[in-house]
Amino acid sequence: MNDVFRTDKFRASLIEPHIIENVVLEGHTMEVEDVLELKKLNKSIADGKPYAIVVRFEHLADVSKKAKELIASKEFAELTIAKALLVDNIGHRLVGNFYLTINKPYMKTKVFTDKAAAIEWLKSEIPSTQ
Repeated sequence: MNDVFRTDKFRASLIEPHIIENVVLEGHTMEVEDVLELKKLNKSIADGKPYAIVVRFEHLADVSKKAKELIASKEFAELTIAKALLVDNIGHRLVGNFYLTINKPYMKTKVFTDKAAAIEWLKSEIPSTQ
């Protein structure tokens, strides 16, 4: 579970069975084409099985308005069971809560400040048949 896949804007890795961590790298903004590339990578990492995601943003990392709209959609959810947004500062917490309120993501999504708590919540969302 230690394989890390990296592009200029993000990295992705399997951190627990059925749980993938996505990190948006410092100073980068994810655009629609980036989130589509990341989605394809996540599905590959999950070997085509349902999965949950922990998303973490490094300093000054962001997601464009159009990309947020796509990520929140039912069509984009596909095999993703739930998403935990891991934040480490008040700015990212505000953006995360704004995303939940405005974009109303189709998949279950919560904001966390503690990675262990985020992973435990995601584990509780994964069906035991996985």
